[in-house]
Amino acid sequence: MNPALHMPKQPSLLIDGSGNRLFAGVLNSDGKWSAKITSETAPLEGLFITVEKVLKESGLELGQIRSFLYCTGPGSVLGLRLCAMAMETWSRIDNVDRHFFAYNSLQLTAACILENSSSSDKILLISDWMKEAWNSLVIEDGKIGPVEPISTAALESWPGPLMHLPARKGWQQAPDAAKPLTYEPEKLPVLFERYGLLRRTEGVELYSSGVKHFQKWTPERHRAENQQT
Repeated sequence: MNPALHMPKQPSLLIDGSGNRLFAGVLNSDGKWSAKITSETAPLEGLFITVEKVLKESGLELGQIRSFLYCTGPGSVLGLRLCAMAMETWSRIDNVDRHFFAYNSLQLTAACILENSSSSDKILLISDWMKEAWNSLVIEDGKIGPVEPISTAALESWPGPLMHLPARKGWQQAPDAAKPLTYEPEKLPVLFERYGLLRRTEGVELYSSGVKHFQKWTPERHRAENQQT
């Protein structure tokens, strides 16, 4: 049986530190938010305080949570790792059987774009990855493509609409033509079934582009600028 077809057991706790803002929410048995908080505080300072608050507002304790929903990325490496470590730790503090469900930040944002637009244009959605490179996906004919790396050079030749999901800290500025978007993990409950956004995992699995870059080494001795030749 395909694990992606499994539905999260409720109540579920979602925490997302991938973007500019920290989000935490608890989903009840109706698949709706019983409590949710969006915080401007960075995950390093605010993750545990925010989760404590959202559990209190929902009238639950951590031991009552049956599923963890988490963002695999792409996004803030520190934010993603802090959320991952927290959920892995919480899943081991008692003998309760809990499930993990993953979603991708760019694919969720693409689903939000499709919900709010009737345009048939081929859209490129990007987020910062590393210097001279971006995470990207294409939205075409109402379908969301896979997340793939794209170079800045290739980005400059894109002929259609270009949208950008800003990061908390980035390597570079997005092209002037790119429309900035707001990241909205709170929209997940109404979108994940329609667009197949959730994937069952055994534990927390963070996103990786699968592309490795190596800086070329040259066997040339470095010289001081004032060294005589």
